[in-house]
Amino acid sequence: MFVSFTDWEFDGNIDNAVEGIKGFWPEMQKYGAVNTRCTVTGENTLRTMTLWSSKELLEDNVEKVRAAAGSAAGMTVTSGMTGPLAVELD
Repeated sequence: MFVSFTDWEFDGNIDNAVEGIKGFWPEMQKYGAVNTRCTVTGENTLRTMTLWSSKELLEDNVEKVRAAAGSAAGMTVTSGMTGPLAVELD
């Protein structure tokens, strides 16, 4: 499994941001995303963590998803990182 972290800037309306993310989730799944989480990191910033089933799907699609999600949810990407998942604990 592979992970992308994306930092976003938005208008500060968290309810709208969450609805935008929820609305875009089916599209993300089409690109190979299997799980996503979102954390409020500031007054108008968020960080998402998305789990991908393979390195190839992540590399082929993460920038497409970021661009499309930003347009769909009205948010701007401020930074991002990717890498292999090292451990998952429940």
